[in-house]
Amino acid sequence: MESLRLRCKTSTGTHQLKSKLFANSTLAELKEAIKIVSGVEPCKQKIMTGYPPKQLDLSNNSLTLSDAHVRNGDTFTVVNTESRTHKQEAKLLEPVMKRKEVPADNSCLFYSVFFALNGYLTEANYSEAKHFRSKIANVVRSNPEKYSEAFLGRTTDEYSVWIQCDTSWGGGIELSILSEIYQVEIAAIDIQTQRVDNYGQDENYATRIFLLYDGIHYDPMFMDPQTSKLPHQTIFPKNDDLVLIQALKVAEEAHNARQFTDTANFTLRCLTCNKCLNGQTAAQAHAKETGHGNFGEIS
Repeated sequence: MESLRLRCKTSTGTHQLKSKLFANSTLAELKEAIKIVSGVEPCKQKIMTGYPPKQLDLSNNSLTLSDAHVRNGDTFTVVNTESRTHKQEAKLLEPVMKRKEVPADNSCLFYSVFFALNGYLTEANYSEAKHFRSKIANVVRSNPEKYSEAFLGRTTDEYSVWIQCDTSWGGGIELSILSEIYQVEIAAIDIQTQRVDNYGQDENYATRIFLLYDGIHYDPMFMDPQTSKLPHQTIFPKNDDLVLIQALKVAEEAHNARQFTDTANFTLRCLTCNKCLNGQTAAQAHAKETGHGNFGEIS
């Protein structure tokens, strides 16, 4: 049986797993192999895989890699979940900006905006968040001159159908429309480049929300008051530069931990038809042409 060629991304870089692993190897063996190259204890590992990235269920150590849908050439993102030391905890007495992880199922942008606008997101709210898709389609149909084929990359009718499909990803166009609908500036910070894209910045909206973008996935940010006596905050005054500085710090920490995907240079495999694709643009074109929406990053 041929051994699997696997890699993992950690805060120290990308590593080739040195241990020989096979399709019938277990998750326990995978975690030990990751420990060898990363130093992260198995019990502290959070492993993300696939495209869009999803957390690997590590609850059953005896599960084989084949049954866990691990394939030859896969690259994992490994996060050390080790708790902060008491000294670090003592520093968290003041409010601190944090990242809220949302599901990676092609609707992450809509989940993120929903959480940022409402301050909460549960599984019961997923359909409500996805309803943003139809609201965006209505705005586009109501103003065909502004949202022309040249602007959208497709006709108004084609776009309206496309954006309401759960397999379609949201991006800058959708953020600009949601900013207009809810009269709020949306600051999306790119983890790789540290660039801030401010949607609605010329509209003089009074408030602002923050999102993190890792190249293929959006997550919202919130201010944790570090006390149960106060609720967390997701909407901020537009001109609060201190909040912006904290949000940029979260993005910087994610960048230093290499929690981003270089969409211009990575290679993907469609997990539906096994076709290899170079970069996000090719993956989006393939998804549009075939309806396939499940991809895995390969080395």
